[in-house]
Amino acid sequence: MKLIIKQYLESLKEREELDAILPDLLSQMGLNVFSRPGRGSRQYGVDVAAVGSIDGGPIKVYLFSIKSGNLNRAAWDGDSNQSLRPSLNEILDVYIPNHLPSEHRDKDIVICICVGGDIQEQVRPQVEGYTNENKRDGLVFEEWNGDKLAELIEKYFLREDLLPKDARPKLRKSLALLDEPEASFRHFSDLITSLSSVEQIIDKQRIMSVRQIYICLWVLFTWSRDEDNLESAYLSSERALLYAWELSKESFTKGSKTDKSIQLAFTAILNLYQLISIQYLSEKILPHTDKRDGLSSAVRSSSPLDVNLKLFDVLGRLAIAGIWSHWNGQMFGKDDKERQEQCLQEIQVITQAIKNLISNNPTLFMPFKDDQTIDISIALLFLSFEDSNENDMAAWLSEILNRSIFSYECDGHFPCILRSYRALLEHPKHGNKDYREEVTSGSILYPTIALWAALLKKEELYVRVRKAKANHFMHCNFQLWYPDETSERHLYTNSDAHGFVLSNVPVDLPVKECLEIIWNECENEEYFNNLSSQKNGLWPLILVACRHYRIPVTPQFTLGYREANKGVDAKIKENEHV
Repeated sequence: MKLIIKQYLESLKEREELDAILPDLLSQMGLNVFSRPGRGSRQYGVDVAAVGSIDGGPIKVYLFSIKSGNLNRAAWDGDSNQSLRPSLNEILDVYIPNHLPSEHRDKDIVICICVGGDIQEQVRPQVEGYTNENKRDGLVFEEWNGDKLAELIEKYFLREDLLPKDARPKLRKSLALLDEPEASFRHFSDLITSLSSVEQIIDKQRIMSVRQIYICLWVLFTWSRDEDNLESAYLSSERALLYAWELSKESFTKGSKTDKSIQLAFTAILNLYQLISIQYLSEKILPHTDKRDGLSSAVRSSSPLDVNLKLFDVLGRLAIAGIWSHWNGQMFGKDDKERQEQCLQEIQVITQAIKNLISNNPTLFMPFKDDQTIDISIALLFLSFEDSNENDMAAWLSEILNRSIFSYECDGHFPCILRSYRALLEHPKHGNKDYREEVTSGSILYPTIALWAALLKKEELYVRVRKAKANHFMHCNFQLWYPDETSERHLYTNSDAHGFVLSNVPVDLPVKECLEIIWNECENEEYFNNLSSQKNGLWPLILVACRHYRIPVTPQFTLGYREANKGVDAKIKENEHV
């Protein structure tokens, strides 16, 4: 295990990776971290600063200057301003005399040379000469290399008394099977489940569990990155994020020092999840969306089913990333113009990528499974943030409806409620009317098309759904899903079935009446607004859970359209009065 962790540390970058791990490790060791990595402000050589006692020793101040990988001549004293020796000089000349908090000036100081790998022998004499020359009473230097960091992580994050007995083998199996992403993800999911079995324990143990999940996910990510196969890391990051929220959610409503520690640990997992998502999409998906059948051919399967399943999966991943970019812009953009501009650029890139993905891969005009409506709904929600996308959204839905009805009439690969891969391979069974009605006994696809047709004011599209219901799907229960009183308990871990459905969505009624019924159900059902992620402003977590566990997207996310329409109606009435 120590070797695995050391290899992981060696592969970490300096910024936002190695310097993100270290503060959590120091906190777990019992130190108080009073300075964390930051952007845009001078740190005078200090990447992380902490104070406290290690292993019962005297209280000291620990100042860390961090370098990734192995320390060679260039990294020690090269031409770059990022070399280690100039950073150490700044600590001695500027930080200690001028920026060390006054309450710590009477304590002994330890300057820690922190590297993810090792100090290479060619540069060790220079390093030792420097440290010997500059040490003095009350100030010493320490080397924190990959071996020491791995030992501390193993000791403080992965202690045997807090890990299930089979946790380490599961991590090893997940890493060993990266070339088989589904198997790797399955073992990592088991690991997350075992680390999260802390329902009735104290907050300190919850912090430990979230941090353990964080470290294990980092290990998986760095190994996946080295293998150039991020599939397992992506799926595992979704599962880790959802389980971490289940462990952390109570702490977001309190505010104690312990609760803040849990919040920081959860935020670290959220940032890591977004990092994995961005790297996966930027390397594997975005460069190919503008190529005709570029991603369809990349599936490398002769089966149209495989292509269809994967492309809708990719669509959902792209849309979720766009929604997180939108959320980041809302959360941080007001106070950080640079961050806001970055989020806007990400939104524009993903918006265009989704449009290109759909137009260049015709399989996205014909879902084979009814539950692919989940990915369609998430994509529509993201695209709806910009009014200029509405015609594209309506055209896409129109084509989906046309092809779905045509395939049903011709006994082709029409959307069905089947989920197992084997059953989908055998679909359709030609000429069997009972089979056709059985596998279309319920649908969230057609009522979702009707709902968005109404929201986009495309009445002709809405009427076509009504005709499809009357001509082909009188046997089919058009449904929409809503959370219920048990959803908060089960949504983030998928521990049991939850929620309820609005059955027989009345698409036979006029548009306004149908919308009112759907929205009245939204207003009468208070459970959505009581979901912990919704109350704490982390509403994209609900969509992550929907995508990951294949839960339909609730119509509550469309209530913004109702408020917008109310504003328009009120303005019309005011103008009429004038």
